[in-house]
Amino acid sequence: MSNIKIIDDDVGLAQNLGVMLEHEGFKVSYRDTTNGAVEELVRDRPDLLILDIMFPDSPCAGFDLARKIRRTPEVEDLPIILLTGLNQEFPMDFSSGNIDDDWMPVQDFVEKPVDIQELMRKIKEMT
Repeated sequence: MSNIKIIDDDVGLAQNLGVMLEHEGFKVSYRDTTNGAVEELVRDRPDLLILDIMFPDSPCAGFDLARKIRRTPEVEDLPIILLTGLNQEFPMDFSSGNIDDDWMPVQDFVEKPVDIQELMRKIKEMT
């Protein structure tokens, strides 16, 4: 059974997604803030991280966390899927084409509202 960590300040969305993932056989844990997340990921490393970008304390907190993860040896290779409504809040035509090692060091990107089938396909490919 693969362990998935969801870090998203939208607790309802995270829990609904978690129910679907648990139904598919995944073990799911949650955080609603990026503060202290790296330390927690090191202590209890998941198989995959689903990470929001925008948090109340910073519209770029998810990006910042992804970069910190990549600089932390114990979790630097942790697969990350960004799950975000960034384009809804700030229309930037932001897409998976923007993934790179410096600015957005993640494996994939899914926009909110979430296409569950697309997200599940990507999760299963990575776990």
